[in-house]
Amino acid sequence: MDQGILEREPELARLASAVREAADGAGSVALVLGEAGIGKSSLVKAMPDRLPHGTRILLGQCDDLATRRPLGPFRDLVGSVGAELARAVTEGGDRHRVYEALQGELAGVPHPAVLVVEDVHWADEASLDALRFLVRRMDRLPAVLVLTYRDDELSREHPLRDLLGQVSRTDRVHRLPLARLSKSAVHALSSASRLDPAQVYEVTSGNPFFVTEVLAAGGTGGVPPTVVDAVLARLRGLDGRTVDALEQLAVVPSAVERPLVDALLTGGVAVLAAAEQRGLLVVTPERVAFRHELIRRAVADSLPAARRIDLNREVLTALMLRPGSDPARV
Repeated sequence: MDQGILEREPELARLASAVREAADGAGSVALVLGEAGIGKSSLVKAMPDRLPHGTRILLGQCDDLATRRPLGPFRDLVGSVGAELARAVTEGGDRHRVYEALQGELAGVPHPAVLVVEDVHWADEASLDALRFLVRRMDRLPAVLVLTYRDDELSREHPLRDLLGQVSRTDRVHRLPLARLSKSAVHALSSASRLDPAQVYEVTSGNPFFVTEVLAAGGTGGVPPTVVDAVLARLRGLDGRTVDALEQLAVVPSAVERPLVDALLTGGVAVLAAAEQRGLLVVTPERVAFRHELIRRAVADSLPAARRIDLNREVLTALMLRPGSDPARV
């Protein structure tokens, strides 16, 4: 098996089954969800080899842009779809024309068709409207609509919530949450390197992207630049107080117990809510921890030395002031 898709056979088999059913006129929607780096795009890339011969695959992507591209994922289809849809999307003035052209494209031959829209958590309003239109009609089309998204970045007010609610009311929907890799899978991926698989798993928690980057870097001591860039990109847009709180916790090389959290952060865990929603942290009544050790290291390593020294001083002061503080911890 391709090492890039270890432990994804059940999801690939389910998608293949959905496409076979679509060939008989029973279309559906498939939701592929999980945290950043979990392998949603890798699953999509592996999908064609598992689908029935003759399946037509259309792929569009949503981008993390300050100004969203109107109908962005459907503009990506131009060149691989019929003239009607290409013109409707390119001209873009009549949304209803786009909706009907999309429906016609999926209903046409050759079929079955698989329309994949990646990263719909970044979709523009016009694209979400088009997807709402399609979702209500997929069960009557010889096609499967595959939507990938980061479920840990959806706030209650996120515009994707409405579309997901509509999907949940359809008769034919496949939910494919992607799990992290097991210890045995990480061991298999590490077999060609000289790294200790247990250490690789410890710092990555089985996140496929982190595993791949650590193995490529050849060590578990430092944080690969690609991981640092990915983590810092996820901090973008967070409130300054939240980023300050993340940096404060990042200098503590362990889970942080709640009394220490309350001592370090003004307002306590409430300031961490947005970071938790983005999948950076795990918050429980007893402690707060970064979801992956590499995330903590990436944040800590990005700090200037003067800032890191100051944050360590804050931790030291908080520990010294606690009644019965543990000298070893200090």
